[in-house]
Amino acid sequence: MDGTNQETSRAQVSRPAPVAGSFGLESPAQITKPRRLHALTPVVLITQAVIPALVVAGFDLPHSRASQASTSLLALLPFLAIPVAAGIFGAVSWVVTRFHFEAGELRVDSGIAFRQSKRVRLDRMQAVDVLQPFFARMFGLAELRITTAGGSRRSLRLRYLSLVEARDLRAELLGQAAGLGSGVKEAPEQPLVVVPHSMLVWSSILRLLPVWVVLLAGVAALITARVASQASASMLAPLLALVPIMVFVSGQLFWRRVSTWWGFTVAESPDGLRLRHGLLSIRSQTVPPGRVQALKIHQPLVWRMFGWAEVMMNVAGYSGGGARSKEAPKTVLLPVAPTAVALALAGRLVGADIARVPMRRPPRRAAACAPLWWKRMGVGRDDAIFVTMHGLVSRSVDVVRHERTQSVRLTAGPWQRAWRLATVHLDSAKGPVHMRAAFRDSAEARDILYDQADRARFARRYAVPDRWMQPQTPGFATEDRSAAQRGGGTGRGSVAGNDMGDIG
Repeated sequence: MDGTNQETSRAQVSRPAPVAGSFGLESPAQITKPRRLHALTPVVLITQAVIPALVVAGFDLPHSRASQASTSLLALLPFLAIPVAAGIFGAVSWVVTRFHFEAGELRVDSGIAFRQSKRVRLDRMQAVDVLQPFFARMFGLAELRITTAGGSRRSLRLRYLSLVEARDLRAELLGQAAGLGSGVKEAPEQPLVVVPHSMLVWSSILRLLPVWVVLLAGVAALITARVASQASASMLAPLLALVPIMVFVSGQLFWRRVSTWWGFTVAESPDGLRLRHGLLSIRSQTVPPGRVQALKIHQPLVWRMFGWAEVMMNVAGYSGGGARSKEAPKTVLLPVAPTAVALALAGRLVGADIARVPMRRPPRRAAACAPLWWKRMGVGRDDAIFVTMHGLVSRSVDVVRHERTQSVRLTAGPWQRAWRLATVHLDSAKGPVHMRAAFRDSAEARDILYDQADRARFARRYAVPDRWMQPQTPGFATEDRSAAQRGGGTGRGSVAGNDMGDIG
């Protein structure tokens, strides 16, 4: 290995550019009538600006009462200017913004001094979301957000439409992208998982258990020290000041989690996977078939005694990020559920029974690199998916379909080379899932590298192209694939055996 990275990148499959009129999209002569945003858009923007301004002004008024009335009026002018500016901006935006369909694209024109024309090819849409922020929800309005290749920076937003119009427009977008033409109504859905409110609340409390343990331990230590007269009041004051801060932070984290995932529902429909959640602000997310690139079933330590787990995903078009990033709600498939339900939902998406995939541990000498948790690491694969398992305190299972593997890399640092070990990385779209088979035997790592590259190449060759409104089905025969890869040719078969038992 000589400390270098060996990489086999995915085979690029070129697709012809769509022409006007293909897939049921409109031809250049068929241009729909331009439409406006909802007339209450300026009112929503004013409300969004007025409420924070009133809160800030409320804190400032007691200080200004002691001064003259004219001074108080001048102090309020900045707070009055904010909603006025928001109203002017909203009114102008409503007047100049138009959107319509043209030649298989959604076109949005806006701007006064600098005119902008944004176009989204309907066959390149990654996801279509309907968002109801709190203030827009007060007026029965919603925001339609269309994500294209390149992540959230390239998303197109229509703020605001009526909720009915937003849903109808989403259905029309998905219908035209699937080649069904215009006038398509919203497809029916079949609920798969609904997270109970009690489970969400208790799981959120348990997630904060480490914070509460530290808080209670600190309070107990302060009381003990004070009783034993080992510390003066001046020394204890800074520590006591941390108590309300920790209470505030933990309460904020609890509220953020509960309000974000309240009423979480996973449903299946012909136009893709639908996720709906939110207490004050509601998000309705539609992920098309094939856009889910990889999955992670994660069990935090405090959840394991209750048998709960969460499911996260890498979605093409979403940049992912940490749990506190803006992209986090888009990459969570299930915030909490029984482990069996989480595995069943993940298996339904990848089209395989994850719990039945045989797993294999790394060799014993991997303890030199991971002395405590090497026994909890495993790698397995079958004709459809590649699975890795890792974690001592918090356990995780990562899953990816072979055709979703974008590249395969083999790395080995000096310490790993000294123990004849190597790590194989499977790259997919950006997100919280990072696939890697860590600390494998050098020969086994090479076998995994070449075998996974062959599996990914073969799976992409025979995979059915993903289309909106069409079910995703396996695109190759197991018998043909087995004969092509294991019996015939490469000599780099998969690592057989199962010394870990089934997952779950």
